[in-house]
Amino acid sequence: MIQISNLEKRLLLISVYAAIGFSVLGIVIGLLVNSQFIFFDGIYSLISVALSGLSLLAAKYIGKNDWKRFPFGKDVIEPIVIIIKYTIIFLLVVASLIVAMISLFQGGRDVAIGVALIYSLVGTVGCFLTYLYFKKHTGKTQSGFLTAESNQWLIDTFVSAGVLIAFIVASILQNISSLAYIVPYVDPVMVIIISLYFMKLPIKGIKASLREVLSMAPKKELRQEVEQVMVNIEKEYNLAESFIRVSKTSKTLWIEVDFVVDNNSKIKTITDQDKVREEIKQNLSKINYEKWLTISFTSDRKWAL
Repeated sequence: MIQISNLEKRLLLISVYAAIGFSVLGIVIGLLVNSQFIFFDGIYSLISVALSGLSLLAAKYIGKNDWKRFPFGKDVIEPIVIIIKYTIIFLLVVASLIVAMISLFQGGRDVAIGVALIYSLVGTVGCFLTYLYFKKHTGKTQSGFLTAESNQWLIDTFVSAGVLIAFIVASILQNISSLAYIVPYVDPVMVIIISLYFMKLPIKGIKASLREVLSMAPKKELRQEVEQVMVNIEKEYNLAESFIRVSKTSKTLWIEVDFVVDNNSKIKTITDQDKVREEIKQNLSKINYEKWLTISFTSDRKWAL
Protein backbone atom coordinates (compact mmCIF):
# COMPACT_ATOMS: atom_id res chain seq x y z
CA MET A 1 0.00 0.00 0.00
CA ILE A 2 1.21 3.50 -0.82
CA GLN A 3 2.73 5.48 2.07
CA ILE A 4 2.77 9.26 1.86
CA SER A 5 6.08 10.59 3.18
CA ASN A 6 6.67 13.73 5.18
CA LEU A 7 8.73 14.98 2.22
CA GLU A 8 5.70 14.79 -0.07
CA LYS A 9 3.49 16.62 2.41
CA ARG A 10 6.12 19.31 2.91
CA LEU A 11 6.60 19.83 -0.82
CA LEU A 12 2.86 20.01 -1.43
CA LEU A 13 2.60 22.70 1.25
CA ILE A 14 5.46 24.61 -0.39
CA SER A 15 3.57 24.39 -3.68
CA VAL A 16 0.43 25.80 -2.06
CA TYR A 17 2.25 28.77 -0.50
CA ALA A 18 4.22 29.52 -3.66
CA ALA A 19 1.08 29.35 -5.80
CA ILE A 20 -0.74 31.76 -3.47
CA GLY A 21 2.09 34.28 -3.81
CA PHE A 22 2.22 34.06 -7.61
CA SER A 23 -1.57 34.14 -7.98
CA VAL A 24 -2.03 37.33 -5.94
CA LEU A 25 0.85 39.02 -7.76
CA GLY A 26 -0.37 37.93 -11.20
CA ILE A 27 -4.01 38.92 -10.72
CA VAL A 28 -3.18 42.34 -9.27
CA ILE A 29 -0.52 43.18 -11.87
CA GLY A 30 -2.67 41.79 -14.69
CA LEU A 31 -5.55 44.08 -13.76
CA LEU A 32 -3.26 47.09 -13.29
CA VAL A 33 -1.50 46.78 -16.65
CA ASN A 34 -4.56 45.43 -18.53
CA SER A 35 -2.78 42.21 -19.58
CA GLN A 36 -4.84 39.08 -20.19
CA PHE A 37 -1.62 37.09 -20.30
CA ILE A 38 -0.53 38.15 -16.80
CA PHE A 39 -4.08 37.83 -15.48
CA PHE A 40 -4.24 34.29 -16.94
CA ASP A 41 -0.93 33.52 -15.24
CA GLY A 42 -2.36 34.71 -11.92
CA ILE A 43 -5.62 32.80 -12.32
CA TYR A 44 -3.67 29.67 -13.24
CA SER A 45 -1.62 30.04 -10.06
CA LEU A 46 -4.79 30.58 -8.03
CA ILE A 47 -6.29 27.37 -9.39
CA SER A 48 -2.95 25.69 -8.66
CA VAL A 49 -3.51 26.57 -5.00
CA ALA A 50 -6.79 24.67 -4.98
CA LEU A 51 -5.26 21.76 -6.91
CA SER A 52 -2.22 21.57 -4.65
CA GLY A 53 -4.53 21.68 -1.64
CA LEU A 54 -6.53 18.83 -3.16
CA SER A 55 -3.33 16.80 -3.57
CA LEU A 56 -2.34 17.51 0.02
CA LEU A 57 -5.73 16.39 1.37
CA ALA A 58 -5.64 13.28 -0.79
CA ALA A 59 -2.08 12.50 0.34
CA LYS A 60 -3.07 12.76 4.00
CA TYR A 61 -6.14 10.58 3.46
CA ILE A 62 -4.16 7.92 1.61
CA GLY A 63 -1.62 7.85 4.44
CA LYS A 64 -4.25 6.93 7.05
CA ASN A 65 -4.38 3.26 8.00
CA ASP A 66 -7.84 1.96 7.06
CA TRP A 67 -7.44 -1.69 6.16
CA LYS A 68 -11.01 -2.69 6.97
CA ARG A 69 -12.52 -0.31 4.43
CA PHE A 70 -9.67 -0.52 1.91
CA PRO A 71 -8.17 -4.05 2.11
CA PHE A 72 -6.14 -3.45 -1.07
CA GLY A 73 -5.03 0.04 -0.10
CA LYS A 74 -5.98 3.47 -1.46
CA ASP A 75 -3.44 3.72 -4.25
CA VAL A 76 -6.08 4.40 -6.91
CA ILE A 77 -7.02 7.69 -5.22
CA GLU A 78 -3.79 9.28 -6.45
CA PRO A 79 -4.39 8.81 -10.22
CA ILE A 80 -8.04 9.86 -9.78
CA VAL A 81 -6.97 13.12 -8.13
CA ILE A 82 -4.34 13.66 -10.83
CA ILE A 83 -7.01 13.18 -13.54
CA ILE A 84 -9.16 15.83 -11.84
CA LYS A 85 -6.19 18.21 -11.65
CA TYR A 86 -5.17 17.79 -15.27
CA THR A 87 -8.78 18.09 -16.45
CA ILE A 88 -9.15 21.43 -14.66
CA ILE A 89 -5.82 22.63 -16.09
CA PHE A 90 -6.94 21.58 -19.59
CA LEU A 91 -10.25 23.45 -19.24
CA LEU A 92 -8.39 26.53 -17.99
CA VAL A 93 -6.07 26.45 -21.00
CA VAL A 94 -9.02 26.06 -23.39
CA ALA A 95 -10.87 28.96 -21.73
CA SER A 96 -7.76 31.17 -22.01
CA LEU A 97 -7.44 30.25 -25.67
CA ILE A 98 -11.04 31.25 -26.38
CA VAL A 99 -10.72 34.58 -24.52
CA ALA A 100 -7.44 35.36 -26.32
CA MET A 101 -8.99 34.67 -29.73
CA ILE A 102 -11.91 36.98 -28.92
CA SER A 103 -9.47 39.67 -27.79
CA LEU A 104 -7.42 39.24 -30.98
CA PHE A 105 -10.43 39.76 -33.24
CA GLN A 106 -11.47 42.79 -31.19
CA GLY A 107 -8.18 44.59 -31.86
CA GLY A 108 -5.94 43.30 -29.10
CA ARG A 109 -5.03 44.97 -25.78
CA ASP A 110 -2.98 47.99 -24.77
CA VAL A 111 -0.59 46.92 -22.01
CA ALA A 112 1.72 48.87 -19.67
CA ILE A 113 4.94 47.29 -20.90
CA GLY A 114 7.41 48.39 -18.19
CA VAL A 115 5.58 46.88 -15.21
CA ALA A 116 4.73 43.79 -17.25
CA LEU A 117 8.40 43.17 -18.05
CA ILE A 118 9.42 43.27 -14.38
CA TYR A 119 6.58 40.95 -13.37
CA SER A 120 7.29 38.45 -16.14
CA LEU A 121 10.99 38.28 -15.29
CA VAL A 122 10.29 37.67 -11.58
CA GLY A 123 7.57 35.14 -12.43
CA THR A 124 9.72 33.19 -14.89
CA VAL A 125 12.68 32.90 -12.51
CA GLY A 126 10.50 32.08 -9.50
CA CYS A 127 8.42 29.42 -11.25
CA PHE A 128 11.49 27.82 -12.82
CA LEU A 129 13.31 27.57 -9.48
CA THR A 130 10.20 26.02 -7.92
CA TYR A 131 9.97 23.54 -10.81
CA LEU A 132 13.63 22.55 -10.42
CA TYR A 133 13.12 22.03 -6.68
CA PHE A 134 10.18 19.70 -7.31
CA LYS A 135 11.95 17.91 -10.17
CA LYS A 136 14.91 17.19 -7.90
CA HIS A 137 12.73 15.35 -5.36
CA THR A 138 10.20 13.72 -7.73
CA GLY A 139 12.68 11.15 -9.06
CA LYS A 140 13.53 10.02 -5.53
CA THR A 141 9.96 9.36 -4.43
CA GLN A 142 8.23 8.07 -7.60
CA SER A 143 5.28 10.18 -6.40
CA GLY A 144 2.49 10.85 -8.87
CA PHE A 145 1.42 13.82 -6.76
CA LEU A 146 4.86 15.42 -6.98
CA THR A 147 5.11 14.66 -10.70
CA ALA A 148 1.80 16.45 -11.27
CA GLU A 149 2.96 19.40 -9.14
CA SER A 150 6.24 19.50 -11.05
CA ASN A 151 4.35 19.58 -14.35
CA GLN A 152 2.12 22.36 -13.06
CA TRP A 153 5.17 24.49 -12.26
CA LEU A 154 6.70 23.65 -15.64
CA ILE A 155 3.57 24.93 -17.38
CA ASP A 156 3.64 28.06 -15.22
CA THR A 157 7.32 28.58 -16.04
CA PHE A 158 6.68 28.52 -19.77
CA VAL A 159 3.60 30.71 -19.44
CA SER A 160 5.68 33.25 -17.52
CA ALA A 161 8.51 32.93 -20.05
CA GLY A 162 5.98 33.52 -22.81
CA VAL A 163 4.87 36.68 -20.99
CA LEU A 164 8.49 37.82 -20.80
CA ILE A 165 9.18 37.18 -24.48
CA ALA A 166 5.91 38.84 -25.49
CA PHE A 167 6.65 42.03 -23.60
CA ILE A 168 10.27 42.19 -24.74
CA VAL A 169 8.97 42.04 -28.31
CA ALA A 170 6.25 44.59 -27.50
CA SER A 171 8.77 46.99 -25.93
CA ILE A 172 10.86 46.84 -29.10
CA LEU A 173 7.89 47.26 -31.44
CA GLN A 174 6.41 50.25 -29.60
CA ASN A 175 9.58 52.22 -30.37
CA ILE A 176 9.25 51.50 -34.09
CA SER A 177 6.51 53.80 -35.38
CA SER A 178 5.76 51.72 -38.48
CA LEU A 179 5.23 48.58 -36.33
CA ALA A 180 3.64 50.10 -33.22
CA TYR A 181 0.17 48.99 -34.34
CA ILE A 182 1.22 45.37 -33.71
CA VAL A 183 1.81 45.92 -29.97
CA PRO A 184 -1.85 45.42 -28.84
CA TYR A 185 -1.88 42.04 -30.57
CA VAL A 186 1.22 40.67 -28.81
CA ASP A 187 -0.60 39.80 -25.56
CA PRO A 188 -3.46 37.69 -27.05
CA VAL A 189 -1.20 36.07 -29.66
CA MET A 190 1.19 34.78 -26.97
CA VAL A 191 -1.76 33.44 -24.96
CA ILE A 192 -2.92 31.53 -28.04
CA ILE A 193 0.54 30.11 -28.75
CA ILE A 194 1.15 29.00 -25.14
CA SER A 195 -2.37 27.55 -24.82
CA LEU A 196 -2.10 25.49 -28.02
CA TYR A 197 1.34 24.17 -27.11
CA PHE A 198 0.54 23.19 -23.53
CA MET A 199 -2.74 21.43 -24.21
CA LYS A 200 -0.74 18.24 -24.76
CA LEU A 201 0.72 18.10 -21.23
CA PRO A 202 -2.59 17.68 -19.33
CA ILE A 203 -3.83 15.30 -22.04
CA LYS A 204 -0.71 13.17 -21.60
CA GLY A 205 -1.14 13.22 -17.79
CA ILE A 206 -4.80 12.21 -18.03
CA LYS A 207 -3.98 9.29 -20.33
CA ALA A 208 -1.21 8.02 -18.01
CA SER A 209 -3.44 8.23 -14.93
CA LEU A 210 -6.35 6.53 -16.71
CA ARG A 211 -4.05 3.59 -17.43
CA GLU A 212 -3.47 3.24 -13.69
CA VAL A 213 -7.15 3.58 -12.77
CA LEU A 214 -8.00 0.87 -15.32
CA SER A 215 -5.15 -1.36 -14.02
CA MET A 216 -3.52 -1.51 -17.44
CA ALA A 217 0.01 -2.82 -17.92
CA PRO A 218 2.83 -0.37 -17.05
CA LYS A 219 5.37 0.86 -19.57
CA LYS A 220 7.09 -1.82 -21.65
CA GLU A 221 10.53 -1.55 -20.02
CA LEU A 222 9.16 -2.01 -16.50
CA ARG A 223 6.98 -4.95 -17.52
CA GLN A 224 9.88 -6.68 -19.28
CA GLU A 225 12.10 -6.26 -16.21
CA VAL A 226 9.53 -8.09 -14.07
CA GLU A 227 8.93 -10.77 -16.70
CA GLN A 228 12.65 -11.50 -17.02
CA VAL A 229 12.88 -12.26 -13.30
CA MET A 230 10.03 -14.78 -13.63
CA VAL A 231 11.53 -16.38 -16.74
CA ASN A 232 14.80 -16.94 -14.86
CA ILE A 233 12.93 -18.52 -11.93
CA GLU A 234 11.00 -20.75 -14.31
CA LYS A 235 14.24 -22.08 -15.81
CA GLU A 236 16.05 -22.41 -12.49
CA TYR A 237 13.32 -24.58 -10.92
CA ASN A 238 12.25 -26.46 -14.07
CA LEU A 239 8.74 -25.06 -13.88
CA ALA A 240 6.41 -26.08 -16.69
CA GLU A 241 4.94 -22.66 -17.32
CA SER A 242 4.27 -19.24 -15.78
CA PHE A 243 1.56 -16.63 -16.19
CA ILE A 244 2.52 -13.07 -15.28
CA ARG A 245 0.22 -10.12 -14.74
CA VAL A 246 1.66 -6.68 -13.94
CA SER A 247 0.03 -3.30 -13.38
CA LYS A 248 1.06 -0.07 -11.67
CA THR A 249 -1.05 2.23 -9.51
CA SER A 250 0.65 5.25 -8.02
CA LYS A 251 3.92 4.03 -6.42
CA THR A 252 2.78 0.41 -6.11
CA LEU A 253 3.63 -2.28 -8.61
CA TRP A 254 1.01 -5.05 -8.59
CA ILE A 255 2.53 -8.38 -9.61
CA GLU A 256 0.60 -11.63 -9.84
CA VAL A 257 2.43 -14.78 -10.95
CA ASP A 258 0.99 -18.28 -11.36
CA PHE A 259 3.59 -21.03 -11.80
CA VAL A 260 2.56 -24.39 -13.24
CA VAL A 261 4.54 -27.28 -11.74
CA ASP A 262 4.91 -30.85 -12.98
CA ASN A 263 6.84 -33.99 -11.99
CA ASN A 264 10.11 -32.51 -13.28
CA SER A 265 9.83 -29.32 -11.25
CA LYS A 266 12.06 -28.71 -8.25
CA ILE A 267 9.16 -27.31 -6.24
CA LYS A 268 7.93 -30.11 -3.97
CA THR A 269 6.96 -28.51 -0.67
CA ILE A 270 5.52 -25.28 0.73
CA THR A 271 9.02 -24.53 2.01
CA ASP A 272 10.26 -24.70 -1.58
CA GLN A 273 7.50 -22.32 -2.63
CA ASP A 274 8.45 -19.82 0.06
CA LYS A 275 12.06 -20.05 -1.04
CA VAL A 276 11.04 -19.06 -4.56
CA ARG A 277 8.94 -16.19 -3.24
CA GLU A 278 11.89 -14.85 -1.25
CA GLU A 279 14.17 -15.14 -4.27
CA ILE A 280 11.68 -13.25 -6.44
CA LYS A 281 11.37 -10.55 -3.81
CA GLN A 282 15.13 -10.10 -3.70
CA ASN A 283 15.44 -10.03 -7.49
CA LEU A 284 12.75 -7.36 -7.75
CA SER A 285 14.25 -5.17 -5.01
CA LYS A 286 16.17 -3.07 -7.53
CA ILE A 287 12.89 -1.85 -9.05
CA ASN A 288 12.12 1.42 -7.28
CA TYR A 289 8.45 0.80 -6.50
CA GLU A 290 6.56 -0.72 -3.62
CA LYS A 291 5.49 -4.24 -4.66
CA TRP A 292 2.28 -6.12 -3.98
CA LEU A 293 3.32 -9.70 -4.79
CA THR A 294 0.95 -12.60 -5.28
CA ILE A 295 2.80 -15.79 -6.19
CA SER A 296 0.88 -19.05 -6.63
CA PHE A 297 1.78 -22.60 -7.61
CA THR A 298 -0.51 -25.17 -9.22
CA SER A 299 -0.22 -28.48 -11.00
CA ASP A 300 -3.42 -27.83 -12.98
CA ARG A 301 -2.96 -25.21 -15.73
CA LYS A 302 -6.62 -24.13 -15.62
CA TRP A 303 -6.09 -22.41 -12.25
CA ALA A 304 -3.38 -20.19 -13.75
CA LEU A 305 -5.40 -18.94 -16.69
